[in-house]
Order: sequence, then C-alpha cells, then structure tokens
Amino acid sequence: MKTIKSILLGSLFAFAAAAQAHDYKAGDLHIDHPWSKQVPPTSQVAAAFFNIMNHSDTSDELISASSPIAGKTELHAHIHEDGMMKMREVGKIDVPAHGSQMLKPGGYHIMFFNLNEVPQLGESFPLTLNFKQAGTVEVEVKVEEATYVPEGMKDEKMGHSHH
Repeated sequence: MKTIKSILLGSLFAFAAAAQAHDYKAGDLHIDHPWSKQVPPTSQVAAAFFNIMNHSDTSDELISASSPIAGKTELHAHIHEDGMMKMREVGKIDVPAHGSQMLKPGGYHIMFFNLNEVPQLGESFPLTLNFKQAGTVEVEVKVEEATYVPEGMKDEKMGHSHH
C-alpha cells in the first residue's frame, strides 16, 4: 500500500512540476519559461523575459512581439552609452544556430507600454513572438514576484532600473 501511495504522490508532484514549467517549441526553437516581474497596479509599463534555444543549423531572429495587454510592444536592449546603461529599442534579437539568447533584466527583453491591463502576481498573459525563420509562436508569460530570479540567472548581476 505504501508503494502505491508513493507512486501516486510522486506522480502528483511530477504533474505539478510539469504544470509549473512552461516552455514552448516552434520548429527547432525552444522558448523556456516566459516571465514578467510583478508591477504596481497603476503601472503603464512591464517587461517579459525568457531564454530562446536554437537547435537548428540556421540562425534565427526575433523580429517583433505583441500582446493584448499593451498598446505598444517593443524589443529592447540595455546598452552602455556615455558611461551609463540605457535602454533602447532594437529592430531584432539574434538567436545563433546551435546557441541561445537569454532575454533578462539588464539585457535583451520585451517591453510593454500603455498597459490596457496590469496582470497580477501568479497570473499569465499572452505574448505573440514573430521569428524570421520559425514564424509566429504564441506563449503565456507568467507574472512572478518582483524579486524573482530564474534558476539559470541566480549567479548573474541583474538590474532593470529604468522600469
């Protein structure tokens, strides 16, 4: 009887872990855990982050993004200019062949302006990503606590002071 309980409990934990993990595939691209930091209820801006892994022999480019939560959605990067870090819109985000591109605070990211709605902690919202090679990918962005740091970024310096 204990064995059956252990198996059932283990299956339940595995199912819960699978429900928490959200990753998406588009051809040879794998998009891992799209997330956004919780913002105040009156905020007009938010940002999304995730890792894009390219398992193809061909590089790809994220060329645009959109979401119904925002009046405007842009691809952004932090750049070092005049001795300061500044946020700038970019025309594309490269994803190298057999490589990856991390969208993270202080680096490349997706910006949402003129929010129509401010997603609450624990909620998810839709995001459409448009790639030059892989085409359109629909993902759900999970809103995490403002202090959230994904596993792969815990040792890196993080900052997104502009928002």
